[in-house]
Order: sequence, then C-alpha cells, then structure tokens
Amino acid sequence: MADRLAATGVLLVGGASERFGSPKALAPFRGTTLAERAWRVLGGVCEEVIAVGKADAALELPFAVLDDASEERAPVFGVLAGLRAARHDACLVLPVDTPLVTSGLLRELLDAGAVPQTGPLPGVYSKAMLPGLEARVAAGEFSLRGVNPAVRDVDEKLLRNVNTRMDLLAAAIADWARERADVRAVVVVGSQARTDAPADRWSDLDAVLFVDDPGAVACDEAWIEEFGTPVLSFLEPTAIGEHVERRVLYEGGEDVDFPLIDASKWRALRPTAAVVLGRGYRVLYDDLGIEAELEKLPPPPGQAAPDAAAFAQLASDFWYHALWTARKLRRGEVFTAIECLDGYMKARLVAMLEWHARALDPEVDTWHEGRFLERWADPGALAALETAFAHYDLRDVARALWETIDLFQGLEQETARRLGLAIELDHADLRRRVSEVVRDPRPGRTLSS
Repeated sequence: MADRLAATGVLLVGGASERFGSPKALAPFRGTTLAERAWRVLGGVCEEVIAVGKADAALELPFAVLDDASEERAPVFGVLAGLRAARHDACLVLPVDTPLVTSGLLRELLDAGAVPQTGPLPGVYSKAMLPGLEARVAAGEFSLRGVNPAVRDVDEKLLRNVNTRMDLLAAAIADWARERADVRAVVVVGSQARTDAPADRWSDLDAVLFVDDPGAVACDEAWIEEFGTPVLSFLEPTAIGEHVERRVLYEGGEDVDFPLIDASKWRALRPTAAVVLGRGYRVLYDDLGIEAELEKLPPPPGQAAPDAAAFAQLASDFWYHALWTARKLRRGEVFTAIECLDGYMKARLVAMLEWHARALDPEVDTWHEGRFLERWADPGALAALETAFAHYDLRDVARALWETIDLFQGLEQETARRLGLAIELDHADLRRRVSEVVRDPRPGRTLSS
C-alpha cells in the first residue's frame, strides 16, 4: 500500500435522502455500506480521517460522526466543520455517495491541491480558505463553487454520485466490471440513459456487458449476487442480434437486463443497435475504447415514409393473418386465434399506426415497436384500440377481430390517401372471405359492413 499523505480526509456522511428513500451512508454496496467503503478509501490515502454529519441523524456507523453544528443541510457546513477539526492544513473532502472514487484519484487531487472539473466535491480545501468560506456562509452563499480555484481534469466516470437505487446498482456494476478481466465494457442504454422520456420509478436498468465469453457468463449466476439478493433470474434472447441476456429481479424491487455481447464482435452491432443507441447511452466502464467509437456514430436515420411495395407488403400480411385467425377460431382454437390477433396482427397494426402518424406529421417521433404509442398515435385510433383486444372467449375473439380489421382498414385507407399511394387490395372481397369463416357478431353489423 502506498504511504498515506499528510492530510485529513473529511467524509460527508449526509443524512436522510428524499430521492434515495433512506440514508445513503447505510446503503449496501458490494458487501459493505457506502459509508464504510468511503471511510476505507480515505483511510488508505490520508493520515487522519474524520466523518461529519448531523448529530440527530442517529446513523449506526462503525466510527464517530462529528456534528456540523448547523440546522441547514448543505455540504459547505460539513466542509467548515471538517476544516476546523482537522489536524492537517490540507483536507480532502469526500461525499459518501461517490462510491467509484479510487485512492488513485484522491491522491491525484491531493497532489494538485485541486477540485475536479465536474464540481467542488470531492476536492481539496485548506485551513487558509476558512475565513473566506465563513464570510460566504455569513452572507448566505452556501455554494462551494470557486472556493478552491485549482481545477484538475480527472476521469468523470469515477465521480458519479448516486441519487437513486438504480444509480447505486449501476455504480456496483461498474465497480464489479473493473475487477473482472473478462468484462471489457459496460454500457447503459434505455430509460436510465435517455434524455427524452427519461427514467421514472417504474423503469428498469439495461446494462450491456461486453465480455470475452458470453456463454460462460450466461451460465454462471453467481456474479449477479454482487449487486444484491436476486429473487428471480433467467435467460432470454436479446431484441437485437443473436445474443442472450440475463434478466434479474432483485429483493429491493430493482429489475436489470444484462445483454451479454461478445467483446470481440461489438463493432458488428452498431448498425442494428443504432436505434437504441440513438436514444442515449452511458458508458460505465470501458476497456475496449468503445466510448470513442460510439461518439463517432452518425445519428440514426430518419423514419422514412413507406413506398408502394412496403405498403402493399404490410397490408397483405395483415389481411392474410386476419383470415388465418378466423379459420383458427372457427376450428375452435381460441388460444391460437387470440395469440395471432393480439400479437402478430397488433404488431402489423402498430406499424400502420406509425406510418399514419408520420403521414399526418412527418416530424413526429414514433419511436419503435409501439414504444410510447399513447404519445404519438392518432387519438381516434387510440380510442378504437381500447375495444380491439379480446377476452379468452370465442365470441369475444370474433368481436375483437372485426374491431381490429375495421381499425386497420381505416388507417390503411387514410394513410394511403395522405401519402399518395394506391390501394391494390379489394377490401370488400377480403372482408367477405373473413365473414364467410367468422361472422361479425357485433350488433347491427352485416357480413359486408
């Protein structure tokens, strides 16, 4: 271990956290707590370590906590208390919620007597700054920005603080990846990395793991316990490419998808992953140089209007399966019929809804595979969609089939008209063929309606 430096480490343990839901200091992190981890890292760098917080927080910690003597909740009061109590002139101040900070980064800041480029914490403050800092606080200025003008550029990934349970989970994954020689990169995609339609309390975490041997990692479930206690875990194919992902539900309610990608083949993913990456990504760990390559990716192509061939293909596919569903239903295969109706046929309907929305407004963002449908689809179509799904009942499947046919046909006709495309299909003939197999059971409907 490197020699400890003649400095005081000041750990800001904080208190209750509204966003986090409980005191961060006590949050579990890979077999320890955030507070114990931060205390250990500071103790490996500084000759003296003190913790500062609120006396009324009553945190059960294995070390004493110095009260910051203020009713206000702002880091500046912890810094003041730490500077006043420190034996050394230089104080290295570390918030408890930055678990990825390493001893190397802290030594770098101490050597430079600086704060990082991202902000004032973690950072180095000296006793000589006390008078000016006290004057700022007396004037009602609680910000630490500018107190130490020396700035050092360091790895921003190591400075990320955790404000939510998912942040904590992502940090644990990044920390674990750094220790594994076979894990080459970790990239977060989906809601936890998006700026538009960002994560909410119902969002999961999608952490793509680029590994040397995806098969071995897929078969080994032990590693998922590094991030919490699993309740459920299973494998399934990924949405893109021929890969698998391990899906995990943790005891605290967090659900995580871990797509497992062969690290040697990650470049081949770029075309198919462009839609997902275009929505945002966040690199947690990178031993591949993947981040620099991702920054060079062009934006995903715009959502083009269909040509005549694509339009005819989709419409024919839908009508073919409408008749197929009717025949299964007539045979009494209710489950098979409803599976096609509310699965395959609805997916074709969503594709038509996308074209319809863009025919009305070429700039509208229709996402992909029905995501956020309620935001961009035509309100009238959404109202009709409410009755287009079936109960597990032969007569209700017949009703929902005809509701779906009516909705698709209406969208097909209006979309074709707005895009200037000709409809080659004979709707009357197709409806007759379906009705000969399954009559429309809705009141007041006729075979040709």
